[in-house]
Amino acid sequence: MDPVTAGALVTAVNAAVSGAGGEAGRRALESFGTLVRRVLRRGEGEPAGEPEPVAIPYDDGERLRQLAELLAERARQDPEFGRDLASWMREHGEAAGEAGAVHNSIAGDARITGPVVQGRDFNGPVSFG
Repeated sequence: MDPVTAGALVTAVNAAVSGAGGEAGRRALESFGTLVRRVLRRGEGEPAGEPEPVAIPYDDGERLRQLAELLAERARQDPEFGRDLASWMREHGEAAGEAGAVHNSIAGDARITGPVVQGRDFNGPVSFG
């Protein structure tokens, strides 16, 4: 298993957040919160009843990186947690990122004789020359 890195984890979390509009995104963020609680509350024991939500700094890049570094370090120390975190990244991070990804290409025997526009979510007119 490849080690979990903070950079890869931040990328996966951002991908999950960007795809969080639907049910799958909501589940991804809930399961990520469960993993975060395992680290932040380790040794304290979970209180009875519903677990309290953990404020994950999705919109604060520096705090998210600090959290990712903490989780990556815990993944190195605790192989079981590392497997669970890597599994979350494969299941939710990459899949959510793929849903909004753009893969533009011109391939094969294509012969381009004029301008080409490739992208996603254009706003406004596109003009040449």
